[in-house]
Amino acid sequence: MVYRTSDGRWIGVLNDYDLSSTEHDGPRGHERTGTVPFMAMGLLTKKAIEGKVEHLYQHDAESFIWVLTWVCLRYEDGELLHKGRLLDEWLRVDAIGCHEKKSSFLSKLSDEDLRPSGSHGENWEVAQKCLAVIYSHYGPIKSRKMTDGEVFRSWLQDQVPVHLQAGYLLSGE
Repeated sequence: MVYRTSDGRWIGVLNDYDLSSTEHDGPRGHERTGTVPFMAMGLLTKKAIEGKVEHLYQHDAESFIWVLTWVCLRYEDGELLHKGRLLDEWLRVDAIGCHEKKSSFLSKLSDEDLRPSGSHGENWEVAQKCLAVIYSHYGPIKSRKMTDGEVFRSWLQDQVPVHLQAGYLLSGE
């Protein structure tokens, strides 16, 4: 959903009703649902699968980055590539396996075989910067819980060139 504010800015929200409930039936548990290739790495762990990891804004921001990566490497002008598609293996593994695949992917970010489709060159530059931030977050030093504002600024806003920010609907509010 997207709406325009009175000062002309666009604000967007992605709605996902997987975990919704009505006021009469209440929440149904602590399970995590989502499309595994797009889920944050912190939610692709045994502890998270058992419902022992708090879902944070940083998980949603990271999910956005994985979606951007997916689109850059698998689509050309809005059409799914039919040959040479990267990341197919992410669809064939469970959550723990996808965590391993993503960890390996992050360690190969500078690999020359990772090339975006022709229509996503500029988006891929943004995705790589965002992925580098994720890589540093999951690195050898234990990651910490960050405020929503810190995540927004350091994971998203600071990685997108100013001239592209309007296209990504980035707003600090």
